[in-house]
Amino acid sequence: MAVENSEKPSEISASPPPGATGINVFLLMASQACFTATSMTFIAFAGLAGRMIASDPAFATLPVSLSMVVVALSTGPLSVLMQKYSRRRVFILAAISGIVGALIAATGLYLENFILFCVATVFIGPFQASAQYYRFAAGESVNSSKAPRAISLVLIGGIFAALLAPFGSGFFIDTVLPYTFVGAFLFTACVGVLVLVPLSLLKVPETGSDGTQSDNGDRYSPEEAARPLSVIAKQSSFIAAVVNGALGYAMMVFVMTATPIAMVDFCGFASSTSTKVISAHVIAMFLPSLFTGSLIIRFGILPILLAGHMFFAVAFITALSGIQLGNFSVALIALGLGWNFCYVGGTTLLTRVHRPIERGRVQGLNEMLVFGSSAVASLAAGAILRYFGWAVVNQTAFIILVMATSVTIFWAFSGKTTSVATP
Repeated sequence: MAVENSEKPSEISASPPPGATGINVFLLMASQACFTATSMTFIAFAGLAGRMIASDPAFATLPVSLSMVVVALSTGPLSVLMQKYSRRRVFILAAISGIVGALIAATGLYLENFILFCVATVFIGPFQASAQYYRFAAGESVNSSKAPRAISLVLIGGIFAALLAPFGSGFFIDTVLPYTFVGAFLFTACVGVLVLVPLSLLKVPETGSDGTQSDNGDRYSPEEAARPLSVIAKQSSFIAAVVNGALGYAMMVFVMTATPIAMVDFCGFASSTSTKVISAHVIAMFLPSLFTGSLIIRFGILPILLAGHMFFAVAFITALSGIQLGNFSVALIALGLGWNFCYVGGTTLLTRVHRPIERGRVQGLNEMLVFGSSAVASLAAGAILRYFGWAVVNQTAFIILVMATSVTIFWAFSGKTTSVATP
């Protein structure tokens, strides 16, 4: 494997450590399924619930935005805590926080208290932040050559969530009528309890404090100590990984957050119809994970990232061409495909530009940037949709896409892509 100077430390061996077996990937897949069910329910109903109880409809997406802000602020500290105390412990504590947040959200809706509903996001945010590390934990449970497939397999849990969430949330919503949408957040709390089961069984090997052994069994020279974060952040490969992860996530959140409100308020569709569109979108987000990792191993990271950009373009063009149900459906499906390719590709690229001892800081910085941009995107979505309309939402997303594609092409021509080829 060709290695760019300072971008990857030399490897001495690559055999998985004891206990780092495929069972971790399965458990993390189950955890991802539960988390995604709670996340898509929150996205599907938080905006509608906010619109119902907020004093100004422009603040409808504020709860979603606040959750993203909390995620952005907590990803860094959580990553450091995981490296110090173990991923499993932090995963469990964060899941408990999410359960508490869901119950507070349900209470806020029951009391029609918008402020209390927003406070709930302070507790939901850490759960959302911790779940972003499920994919990293999976990649660290196998040796580096199998990491892309492990990362993508964990995301397959989202497929089960897409099938479970609409029926589960619908059942709970109907059960507690006439308290609109309260059932959705009671469903979120129940699924949050379920995630504790696979997390309690998780046994992800941890990196030693000296950083001489990674989670996937690769060993590194003791003299290769942690580099300053500023040095790592200047690498073109790191920039490409973060841009694709952050802007890919921002584009997805930006359009997905606005979709239920646009369909219900602007186009007259029923909320159940918008939920089905969101479900199709979530399936499209995670179904490609059956083969995304294998495609990266076979063709490399760059083609997968560019394919993701192509799907994003299809999504925005379709959304701009009409406001029929078919337009929303196709656009959201393409949006999900674009997110998957950029997210898995960006994550895989990120794992190849840092050393084990640098893991906590680098992954924490990446997740903070990803969800910081997502917070801005979700908040802007409500305001832009309210004052400028659905077309401007997608035109703005297209501008973001041009930025992401430009950075990726620059990385492609920088000659650094060979340094992160599959081992």
